[in-house]
Amino acid sequence: MGSNEDIMHDFVRRELKRLYPSVDGWQIKNVPKSGADSGFIISRRLLGRFEGSHVLVSFDRSVTSGTVNALKEMAASNPVSGVSSPRLILMAPQGAEVAGVPPEVQVLPMQSFGYEGKELVWLKRRAQVSEKVAAKSA
Repeated sequence: MGSNEDIMHDFVRRELKRLYPSVDGWQIKNVPKSGADSGFIISRRLLGRFEGSHVLVSFDRSVTSGTVNALKEMAASNPVSGVSSPRLILMAPQGAEVAGVPPEVQVLPMQSFGYEGKELVWLKRRAQVSEKVAAKSA
């Protein structure tokens, strides 16, 4: 039986597939979980050259230096074949505090999850509920 965390990571993987579609040659591989966060390696070969990124997924309200270090450690221990300096990407919920993230790490806000105040919410579900309420009142 899967946990809520597994389901949440499935939504993130779907988002990555939309951003990096396989029809464009992108391959997405899971990286063994390190701590509370999980990661992915995204790569492709295009016109004879390789491109790739390491993606760490964090659902924390505030991104700490520990999270950034976990991303760098993941990149060091799981090289992307054919790519000398892969991009580092951190996926965080919308509204997460990412001010301390260094410039060499790209931050991708999740489309499925975000913070409303201090609460992590499933944004798609909130949108569906809002649409149903609006339809009933019309």
